[in-house]
Amino acid sequence: MIDLDHLQFPVVQVSLDLTSTKEALDTAAVAVEAGVDWLEAGTPLLLAEGTHAVRALRERFPRRPIVADLKTMDGGYLEDVVKAVSIPVQAVGGLSIKEAISCPAHGAPLVVLGAPLVIDAHAFKTSGNDLLTVLREIATEIRKTPYIRPQ
Repeated sequence: MIDLDHLQFPVVQVSLDLTSTKEALDTAAVAVEAGVDWLEAGTPLLLAEGTHAVRALRERFPRRPIVADLKTMDGGYLEDVVKAVSIPVQAVGGLSIKEAISCPAHGAPLVVLGAPLVIDAHAFKTSGNDLLTVLREIATEIRKTPYIRPQ
């Protein structure tokens, strides 16, 4: 569990919504180099490769937190949630880069960089963009955003 009282900067997580463990490991290596804190074995990866993908991520990145996202529903909205619960709230899904960067200022200490920023949305494979540069710039900007704890 993350200690929100002693958080020095927002946590950046990347969603590895890919369908191959090899590609997920390669993408995770780029993300770690770019400064991403947590790695997420996304639903498409877990459906395609099972928990073997989580094991492979753990072996390759033993000191990096690994999150497994295997859901049966999706699409919730963030309203008054941060104040209502005492657990960390993640900002996930449907965010533009600008919105993702602003999340800590709205009380979400965990920002997930999801599939549209990381993968080719039509093929579930790594995006053709310069992923290292894109992730590094986003992670840097998120860390510059002051985390505003909910009152």
